[in-house]
This record gives sequence, C-alpha cells and structure tokens, in this order.
Amino acid sequence: MTSNIEATVLAPFGPRIIEATIPTPIIEALNAQCDEILDSSDRDDLDLSNDLVGHVREEWACDIEKVPDFGNMLFLLTKGLYEHFTLETKAAHPEKPTSLILHKSWFIRSFENDYNPTHMHTSGSYSCVLFLKVPDAISDTNSKNTKKKATEGYLDFVSGTALVCCAGNKCIQPVVGSMYIFPSYLFHTAYPFYGPGERRSFSANMSLGVEPNEAV
Repeated sequence: MTSNIEATVLAPFGPRIIEATIPTPIIEALNAQCDEILDSSDRDDLDLSNDLVGHVREEWACDIEKVPDFGNMLFLLTKGLYEHFTLETKAAHPEKPTSLILHKSWFIRSFENDYNPTHMHTSGSYSCVLFLKVPDAISDTNSKNTKKKATEGYLDFVSGTALVCCAGNKCIQPVVGSMYIFPSYLFHTAYPFYGPGERRSFSANMSLGVEPNEAV
C-alpha cells in the first residue's frame, strides 16, 4: 500500500550555491596575471592586503577584463543561480538579468597556518571563489588527526544551525578549477593548512544588472 504513495522532498529554505568547473585556459590566464603582479615594480598600487579580514598574507587586485570570456562566464553562471532559485521557488519576479556589475575582484595567496575567519561580504549581491592553486598539503585527510574528517585548508560555508533534516554547513575541499558562486550574505571561512605550498584563489563581489521582464 505505502509503496504506491507519491512523494517529493522539498527544499524551499536556505541559500543556493553554484558549483562550476572553469576551463584550464582561464585558470592559466588568471595565474599569469597574478604572477605578473608579483613581478611588477608597481605592484604596491594593486596591494589590497589591508582589506583582509583574516590572517592571510596577500591580497591583490584583479582585472578580469584581461581574461577573455571570463566576465561573460561569471555573468552566465550568476544569472543561472538567480534563475534557478526563481524557478525552483516559483517566485514571480519582474526583473530579467541583463549584465554583470562587478564591484571588486581580487586574488588571495595564503600559506601554511594562514586562515580566513568566518565572514560575509558586504558589497554586491553575489560573491564567488575560484581555486587557482592548491598545495599537496590540502588533501582528503588531515595531517594532524587522520581519524577526523578532513578540513585542513578547506572552504566552509555556514548557514544556521545543524538540526534534524537541516545541515548547518557545507565543507568543500579546494580543487584547481572549481568555482563557487553564492549570495554575499552567506557566511564562510577558509581553514588553515599545514605544510609547504601556496593556496591561491580568485574572488569577486558582483550584482546583476536587470531590466523589467515583459513576460511577467
């Protein structure tokens, strides 16, 4: 009798996150831009380290216009996140995304023991993180306690409290080429790792330019 019951699991609450794999040529172009900044005699003009909220050594301004197709890719993915939410929740919305408004974009270089405490972003409606370099020290096991779930060097999104049928966080192992786009208000943290190498990432704060949706 019960085997004939039709049922659907609903997930109407909580922020959505898009996970995407970015093509290698874009990763290489972003890394090349960051390396060029590090080798430049004018790099102090691009130093954003004073803006850092955590114990991370370096933050540098990034110009995505120097990376062909990347800006349009960010727009399409962010637009997709917006449209997925409105479709999933059947939300009537009188606006149609038409462009990406970039408020700020930057590189972060972190090394052993560096970390970013739990924080949110205050400019823009959407934020993203894209992993450009990941050291061998960040893996699927912990170096200090192998019996516990790996978190060293991981990105952790935090939303609310873990309750019955409700997760309180989403912990993600950094992988080169993996990008996550999320609402800027979503709290997140980057845990420290222990060992040689550099964890390098690209981040941005964005909004969507919109126009009235004639279909509504």
